[in-house]
Parts: sequence; C-alpha cells; structure tokens
Amino acid sequence: MPSFKKILINTFGLKSEELNKFLLLFFHSFFVGLFIAFYFVQANSVFIRDYGSEHLPYAYLTAGLFGYIISTLYSWFQQKVKSKNLFVSALAFMLIISLFARLSLSFVNPKYLSFFVFIWAWPFISLVGIESGGLALRLLNLVQVKRLFGMINMGGVIASILGYLIIPVLSKFIGTSYNLLFISAGSLIVAVLILLKIYKKFPEQKEKEKVAKEKIDTSFRSLIKDKYFRLIFLSATISMTVIYITDFGFLSAIKVQEANLFVKEGSVASFIALVFAGLKIGELLISYFSSRILVKYGVKLGLIVLPLSLTLIVFISLISGFTIGTVSIMFLILMTLNKSMERIMRRGLDDPSFNILYQPLPASLQFAVQSKVGVVMQFAIAIAGALLLGLNLILNLGDGFSLEYYPLFFLPILIIWVFVARKLYMAYKNKLREILKELTSQKQKETSKYRYGTEVLSKKFKKFNDDVVRLSVTILAETNPGIFEPYASSLLKKNDELINKAILKSIDVTWRDRILKQIKSQFKNTKDKEVKECADRALSLLSFEDIKDLNKKDIVKLSKSNKPEDEIKLVKYLAKNPDFENIENHLLKLFNSKDKLVVNSAIRLASGIKSEKLIVKMTEFLESTAYYHISTAALLDIGEKTLPFLDKMYDKTQKEAIKLKIIEIYAKMGSGTAKSLIVKKINNPSRKIQISVIWALYYCKYQVNDSEEKIIKDKIFNVIDNLLRIFVSISDIKQEKNTLKLFLALDQEKETNYELLFNLLSFLHEPRIVNLIKKNIIGKNTIYALELIDNFIEPDLKPYIIPIFDDISTPQRIKKLSKYFPQKKMDFNQRLKWLVTLDYDKISTWALTKTIEMTERVHRSKSKNEISKEEHTYNDIKPWTTENTNKVLKQIRRSELPDEVFLCLFHPDELIYTTAAKIVYNENPQKCFDYLNRMSPEKQVLVQTLSEGGTLLEDKVKLLRRYQLFFSIPDYLLVDLARIITVHNLEKNEKIYFESDTSEQILILIRGELEEDTDGKKKFSKKIIITPGMNIESQTKYLRATKKTVVLSANRHEYFNLLVDNTGILQHIFEIIQN
Repeated sequence: MPSFKKILINTFGLKSEELNKFLLLFFHSFFVGLFIAFYFVQANSVFIRDYGSEHLPYAYLTAGLFGYIISTLYSWFQQKVKSKNLFVSALAFMLIISLFARLSLSFVNPKYLSFFVFIWAWPFISLVGIESGGLALRLLNLVQVKRLFGMINMGGVIASILGYLIIPVLSKFIGTSYNLLFISAGSLIVAVLILLKIYKKFPEQKEKEKVAKEKIDTSFRSLIKDKYFRLIFLSATISMTVIYITDFGFLSAIKVQEANLFVKEGSVASFIALVFAGLKIGELLISYFSSRILVKYGVKLGLIVLPLSLTLIVFISLISGFTIGTVSIMFLILMTLNKSMERIMRRGLDDPSFNILYQPLPASLQFAVQSKVGVVMQFAIAIAGALLLGLNLILNLGDGFSLEYYPLFFLPILIIWVFVARKLYMAYKNKLREILKELTSQKQKETSKYRYGTEVLSKKFKKFNDDVVRLSVTILAETNPGIFEPYASSLLKKNDELINKAILKSIDVTWRDRILKQIKSQFKNTKDKEVKECADRALSLLSFEDIKDLNKKDIVKLSKSNKPEDEIKLVKYLAKNPDFENIENHLLKLFNSKDKLVVNSAIRLASGIKSEKLIVKMTEFLESTAYYHISTAALLDIGEKTLPFLDKMYDKTQKEAIKLKIIEIYAKMGSGTAKSLIVKKINNPSRKIQISVIWALYYCKYQVNDSEEKIIKDKIFNVIDNLLRIFVSISDIKQEKNTLKLFLALDQEKETNYELLFNLLSFLHEPRIVNLIKKNIIGKNTIYALELIDNFIEPDLKPYIIPIFDDISTPQRIKKLSKYFPQKKMDFNQRLKWLVTLDYDKISTWALTKTIEMTERVHRSKSKNEISKEEHTYNDIKPWTTENTNKVLKQIRRSELPDEVFLCLFHPDELIYTTAAKIVYNENPQKCFDYLNRMSPEKQVLVQTLSEGGTLLEDKVKLLRRYQLFFSIPDYLLVDLARIITVHNLEKNEKIYFESDTSEQILILIRGELEEDTDGKKKFSKKIIITPGMNIESQTKYLRATKKTVVLSANRHEYFNLLVDNTGILQHIFEIIQN
C-alpha cells in the first residue's frame, strides 16, 4: 500500500522535493482563507443590520481610500524590509485590527464599530492575496508557480467553504456575531506560526542585485499611450467597479427582505454564510475545469463570459423588479445568482484570462503593468463608491427605497464592459501579431549554436572549472586541434601538465608562430622529459629557419622521401609558399604520410588550395577514424564547392557515421543548396539519420519553400502518429507490474518526438514563435501556448497539434488523435508484440530491447502460473492417456517463446539481436544455436559467446556505468559507446597491450589493478581511463594485471570521435565533472 506521502505526490503531481513547501504553503493558504471567511461574513452581516443600502457608497469610498493607503504602504515597505518581516507585519496588522474590533465592543458604539469592521473587509482580502502570492513567488520558481499556485490556493478555498458552512451552526451558540472575530484572529495566529515555520525551514536568501539591460518607461503617462494598456486599465476599472455594484444589489436585496425572511438574530449572517459557501464550492469546481475550458474555447470566452452572463441576469432582474417587485423571492434569487456568477466566473475564467493578457509583454513590463492595474483597482473602489452614492440618491428620490431602478442603472455599465472586453480581446490578438513582426525583424540568436560536439567543446574553454577545460582540450587534441589554436596561449598559461602535453603535441606547421616565445620561456627549464620533448618539437615545427635556403631541386628530393623529417620540411615549405607549382601533387603525397602531424598540416593547407583533386581525397578522409574530424573542418573551410563530392560520398558509403558527418557539414554550411540536400535525406531508412536531418535543418535555421512544404508536413504527421502510438503504449503498460524500464524507454521516445515536432514546426513558422510555444508548454502555461498556436500555426495543422499540447488526460488525448490516426485496442501481451513489429523509425533500439525483455518476462510469469515445478517431468508417459498427454503438452508449450522474440534474431542492430539471442538461449539453447548458425558471421559468433557466458552489448553498458565518468549517463546513450569497446577479464600476470591490429587503444580500468612492466612500475588501481601520451608514457607497450582485473579497451580514434559526435554523452560527462 502506497504511503500517504506518495499519495499526496501522485494526487497533486508533485516532485518529492516539492512536498514540504507545498504542504506548508497549502496550510498557510487554508488558515488565511479561514480568517477571511469568518471576518467577511461578520463584517457584512453587522453592516447590513446597522445600516441601510444608502450607506454602502460611503463605506466603499472609505474602504477604497484605506485600501489605497495600505497597498501604497505595502509597496513602499516591500523595497525597504525583508520579505519575512513584510509578510509577518501584514498578518500582524490584520490580527491587531480584528482583535481591536472585538475587544472594543464593550466601549464603542456597535453602529460605529460595524462600519469600522466593514471598511476593512476588502482591503484585508487584497492584502491576503498580495501576501500569499508574494510568499509563493519567494519559495517557488516560475514553472512551479504556474503549476502549483492554483492547487496551493485550493487550501484557502476549502477553508472558506468549511468556514461558511460552519458559521450558521456556530451562530446559534456563540452569542453575538462579533465573537466570529475571535475565530478569525485564531486562524490568523496559526497562519503566522506556519509562516515562521516556512522561513525557518527555507531561510531567505540574499537577493542579488538586478541590473536592467534596458530602461523601459513604465509610468502611467507612457503606458496609457498604448491602446492595449488603455483597454487593460479600463477593463480592470469596470471589472472592479462591477464587484461593488453587484455587492450593493445583493446586500440591498437582503435588506429589503429583513421584515419577511431575516427576522431572527443571526439569520442574515447564516444566509450570507450559506451563499458564500455555495460560491466557494462553485469556485472550486470552476477552478478545476477552468484550464480545460479556456484551452478549448480560448481567452475570448474567458474575457467575455462574465460581463455577458451578468448582463443577462441583470436584464431579467430589471423585468422582474418592475413586474413582480423587488420584495419578491424571485428578485432576491436573481441578485444572489448575480453575485454568485460574478464571484465564480471571475475566479474561474475572468482572472486566469486577464492574467494571460500580460504574457505577450516583456518580463519587466509585465510586473509594471500588473502593479499599475493594482493601483487602478484601488481607485476603482472609490469610483464604485461615487457611482453608488449617485445611485443611492436616485433610488431614494421617491417614497422610500426604489430598488427596482438598480438594474436600470447597472445595465449600461455591463453593456459597456461587454464592448470593452471584446475590444480588449481584439487588441490582445493584435499584440500577438506585433510580437511576430518584432521577432521576425530582430536579429535571430544562435538558438542551436551548441548542437554539435566541436561547438560544445570550444565553448568549454571559457569555463572556470579546470577539469572541464582539461577534458575539452584532451578530446580536441585527439580529433581537431585546430579549434583550440586561438586559445592556445591562454590555455598554456594555466600550466596544467595534461593541457600542456595536449597542446604541444597538437602544434603543426600551419599554426601561427605567436606562441613561439611563450613556449621557449615557459618550458625552457621544465624537468618533465616528455613535456620537454613535446616543447622542442613544437618549437621546431613553428620555426622555418631550416627551409630558408631550399631550392626546387631540394623540394623534388624532399617529395620523394618518406622520412618524417623530410616530410615536415616539405610541408613547411608549402605552408610558406602556397602558390608553389604542382602543390596539389605534393599535398596528395603528404596525405599518405605515417606522421599524423604531417597529414594534419597537409589537410589544413589543402583547404586553402580548394582543388577538386584535393577535395576528392579529403572526402575520402571522412572514412578515416584518425582524420575525419580535421578533414570535416577543412571541407567546411572550402565551402559549397565540396557539396557535389560530399553527396557522392554520402551515396557511396555504407557507414552511418560518415553519412551523419556529411549531414553535419551541410548544416554548418547552411547554404540553400546544402539545406535542400539535407531535406532529401529526411526519409532515409535509418532512424538515427532521420533525427539527425531534422536537427541539422534546425541548426541551419531552415525555412520551408513551396516545393518542400509537403515533405515537412508529412513528417509532422508521422511524428504526431508516433506520439499517439507512444501515448497508447504507455497507457496500456502503466497499470502492469514491473514495467518501469519499458515505461522510461517509451517516455524517452515521447520526449524525443516532442523535440522533433517543435523543430519541424519551426521550419514552417517563425522559430522564435515556436520556441515561445515550447517555453510555455514546458512552463505549464498551456492556455497561452494554445493561444499562440491558434494565432500563428496553420489551420490545417491545428487539429493535429492542439491535442498533443492540450492540458487534458491521456485517454482524452488518444481519443482526439485517433480520429486522424486510428488505433486498435489491445491487451498488454498484444501491445508488446505490436511494439516489436513497428517500423524502424517508429521506435528506438533501446525501447525495442526493453520491449523484448518485457515480452520474455511476461512469458516466463505466465508459464510459471500454467505449470508448477512439481509437474515438470521427463519420464515416459505411462499410461498413454489424454489426461497425461495434455499435461506433457502443456510442459512442451511452456518453453515456446513468442514468435516476436525469435523475430528479433533477424534484426540488423546488435543490441536487439543479442538481447533476443540471450533470451532464446536461456529458454532453449539448441534452438538458439540452430538459428544463429544459419545467420550472418556476426551472429554466428554469438554461439561461442553465449556458450562461454561471454559479454553481450547490454552487459558492456552495465560495465561502463561502473566507471564514475559514465555512471549517471542514461543507458540508451551509453549503448553507442558500448558498441566500440571490448571486455578483457585478465588473470593475474596476464598482459594487455595498447597496440592491437596496428591501432592504438585506450584502456578503461573497471576492477582490479594494472602496472607497468618497468623499473618504475607505475600502478593503476583506481577506476581510470589510461591513455598513452596523457597519463602514461607513449612508449608503453602493455600493462600487466597484478590480480584478477576487468579492463575495457577501445580504439583510440573511435573513442574520442564518438565523444565529439555524441553530444548527449558529452554533455552528461561535463555535468558530472562540474558537479
């Protein structure tokens, strides 16, 4: 049974770390809500008893004045004192007023006292709202405020409902209604204690100084010039005025019924309490459904429904007042209904819609306009008082109090409000269009600047963390050292051993000689032998003294030599003489050098020559693990001239990594031709390439043209279809046991498809608008996000996109999308089998692997239920009867795995076919080998691996996670790294070599100990990555195990290339290092 804590987390959609804050804020809201309930009922009931409606205008004028003074003082103190003192003072002030009012009953005229209590009611409501809102903003971030604030306020609503329901019962036992002030004061004391508890548990942090990037004039004089702000202020003024005119009608209707319905002491208080209890229940219900209503019908409904419904009710009351009279029950019902609609619709629809009006504004302007609206509302109370004063004079012109004229006075104001609300909505739509124009005209930021590994790594040079810089330099030194050439001087000044080695070993003849003097002075007296050798070689490469006297004959001689020193002289000469005749052939010859620095230099020189022969050779270098990053940089330097050659290479190669690298080159070029070439690859029969294509187009800020629009829209429909499949699958599996791994894999699929959808939408629409939609979806501001979709997304896409982002339940989302992409209902087993057979681009290999494992687990569980261990027999069937044969048949069928598991043996991806092979092997080894022995050579190897209990791909992932640098990287990312590693289980004294099949290896020590077989005997016992030339001498041939040891090895070039190309792994590693 789940704990109470888990129930709360699941019910309210909380994160575990949010629970304490939420509970404290919820109960704080509850007790201040209880205070308002008891105070408000008491204030209204005694005022109605002691005064007629003719005194309401004076009370409202006074309340408006007091409210303005309190809000002004609060704003002033807000800048002067800490938030804790401010909030405690606000609550203490209300507590003092409440207690003073009750205690002064014995020596103050009750009539004066009732006026005093009444005029503080509305200022207290405003003060509680400001205090609660400010407290939430102090403790919650913006996303949490949008997600949790409504649920926190439910505490106040629930308290109000309880208070209003309890008051009619209490009024029979407490004597004077003024005793309700004791209860309200008690509630406030508890709220103060909770507030102190909040600040004790979550101490106030020092506020950072905020420096405004640009000054915005937020004075009334400036804001009022904008039509949008004029309408906001006017609508706020009318809205606030309507509250008090509605109250006047409601209280006046009660007053005229005193002789008939409210004769008994406390009956008015009881009636008001019951009405307000109903109001709060209505508020609670409408608040729960408001988001869905506004999402479905938009802000327009939210702004207009309240004035329109009040207009209708007041119009009916006008007819009722002149026909059956204001003393009738019907008129009281209409005024009560008018008050109910005003409160319920305002809290549930009008207020949320009004808050959306601020969303199109810059953040600094949002708060300024909101504060000005607050001031306007305080003035509106005084305006309402003045209007009611005039109304009171009109109603008292004849004999007695003529309440039937009240609707006639109120109706024009409501009609004006309807008109203003409609105008405001139109202005809001125009404001959204202005945003689009502004975003389009502004210089677009590099929204995806760090999409690729080289950009991520170069960004890290500016980080303060030396470990981050060290790792960045190390990786680039192995892949494309030219990137850190501009930073070399500042990096060397760090005087870090690893950074020094990486930079000095990377210097080639194409580097500028500005760091020559620095190297001479910095490493002149170094005692590190290897660093000294690297520094001397770097100085030699940057010095051109040895080629000054070379002539053509010398060049010819050098070009025929394969000696490294001659090749270096030749490349030096070519670097200084780029116009040398036949330079193409010399560079082509140098491309074949065994010295990596010579080849690097030749490639960088070739990027300046830009001949077709050299371009062809450099595209071929993309297939070289040692040079494909530096050749990528060179091809980018050459530019569009390389595109035809790259496209030929794309069609020719079967290697997915090369295709991905070519797409990256196209993206970084970003020309129209390059973008068109990328679009053509969008339906490539590789899921990884399809995703890469979409990201590449996003990186180069692709905007669709007419000829390619259908391709992009079809892809959007495919992604939405994929999302629906994922929603359906998650819905089917989440109720089953032990499905967490599969659920997480499908959830990751969902996130991937969401990102793809946003990217694809940005190809059809202004990217900044799409990013704004994305930001508000993530921030749970669904209403505003859907408003943006409604205004800016093409009509033919809206029916498909809105259900994806709508704030509705998963079943509702599935139902809406199934109209366009029909789905079959399946049970759990059927859903698993269906997932296995999905197209290659519909499910990731990791999610498919988890599906296979889940299928096997379900099969095993089912088998155990069907036949117990006691029934397991291998004896002859005696006697041969139907009953006995059926028992054995059950036993035989039990071992028959679902066909879909066997099907996965035929999958081309190693992760999937090895997972399936292991499952089949565990169930029926012979049948597994029968399949594998007839399959491809790669799969035939599994026969021996499985027989010997060897390591499969998923096992390699588990081993990698033991190393601290990879521990927190998700498994689905580590799979790519696991593909290039080999596992070595070493016995004591067994050797592991750095050279393997002419390629150099890096070693990852997982368990055990390794040592050098030299006099120094350097030992490695901690989990560490051992890289020759970095943390061990380059000349080291092998290491020896001193005990049982587990070591992972990988081709050095493949390892570092993968880190650059897989930015997911790279970013996680940097996060680990920084934390």
